[in-house]
Amino acid sequence: MSQTQPISPASKHWSRSAITSAVLAVMGFATLWIFVGLFLSAAATVVGHVARHDTRSGEFKGRGLATFGVGLGYFSMLTFPILVLLISASFPALSMWESEKAEDQRKASQSRASRLFVACEAYARANSNRYPADWQELSGRFVAAPELAEILRSPYEGGKAVAFEIVPHDRPVLDAIADSVIVIQEIAPPNQRQIAVVYADGHVRSIHNPDSP
Repeated sequence: MSQTQPISPASKHWSRSAITSAVLAVMGFATLWIFVGLFLSAAATVVGHVARHDTRSGEFKGRGLATFGVGLGYFSMLTFPILVLLISASFPALSMWESEKAEDQRKASQSRASRLFVACEAYARANSNRYPADWQELSGRFVAAPELAEILRSPYEGGKAVAFEIVPHDRPVLDAIADSVIVIQEIAPPNQRQIAVVYADGHVRSIHNPDSP
């Protein structure tokens, strides 16, 4: 009478379902921030339960792998709605932060433009009522070199090291048109909708960026 020989551990084959479940679970968890991760996690739990059933008899290896796939799949599915709520709640805060950042950068541009105007006016009083032909003419006597470099630098990401230019104009500017003659203009990246300009009367305003689409 023949007896059934027990299957040795070395002769067992890995359950493909268990491997698939673990792979799907990891992929689902990694892509949980997009909607497809939820479907991958759900598939991992289904395939994982099938693998646990197949490995119960001891014919296949991978019961622990299947359990991992099921556990991670359920964890991802339970985490998904929480992640959605957190992302939804973060949008208003992110929008407010970006708005405040843009406002701070706009104020920084206007402040730097105003400081350049004061230096240019001081230069004009000392040089026959003319503006400098180059910013470096302000360096030293009218503005310290390190300070000048800082003032000229754009406050925007991707901005230029020299983000302001002197607009040629006749001097002295008549008072009647001083509020419409631009003497200093900012050079801002195209993604910035506004630039700072200084008029001959010293007022600083923001106008449409000509380089913006």
